[in-house]
Amino acid sequence: MPADLAGLRRERATASARMSEIAAAARGRSMTDDEFRDFETAASEVTRLDGEISAAEGQQQTTQTSTAIGRAEAAEIARLCASGGVPNMAATLLAEGVGVEDAKKRIAAAGEAKNLVALARRKDSSIPEDFAATMLAEGKGVEDIRTALFDKLVAAEEKTSVSSHVPAAQGNAGASAATASMQRELARAGLKKDA
Repeated sequence: MPADLAGLRRERATASARMSEIAAAARGRSMTDDEFRDFETAASEVTRLDGEISAAEGQQQTTQTSTAIGRAEAAEIARLCASGGVPNMAATLLAEGVGVEDAKKRIAAAGEAKNLVALARRKDSSIPEDFAATMLAEGKGVEDIRTALFDKLVAAEEKTSVSSHVPAAQGNAGASAATASMQRELARAGLKKDA
């Protein structure tokens, strides 16, 4: 159930962000019909998700006595997060009621994702530093992050032109250069007399 609750919260955050985005776009003017319709759709989505979140939290509280994590587990999760380089993840894991084993897996995934982003940033510094955190917050896994980074790096490489020759200093000399070269060779061999 905690995973469902986290998913509902992510969906709500996305819908809420969409509402803010529409309101910011219409700042200083009236919303267009399409903007108003999109805003109303996002608002109703937030309302629906609020109801589902409340229901899920109520259900979680009734079962929390059997699934509540103890202080020792909470301290272990906080320690794991700190040593894994993702201390801000501790609050999320504790709020979701995640056990130590599941926390270890998620912390390892977050660490691997951060390492992938660091490696990719060596090649392309335009990749945001918080790329891994953003994708993990969206519910993406390490493979999704790896694929997205690969796509970004390939797109950057495709923008770079590759040439296998040294460019000529004065453009393409063409036939005149070939004729002059042949005349020099003939003169050197003694087959051509100067006029």
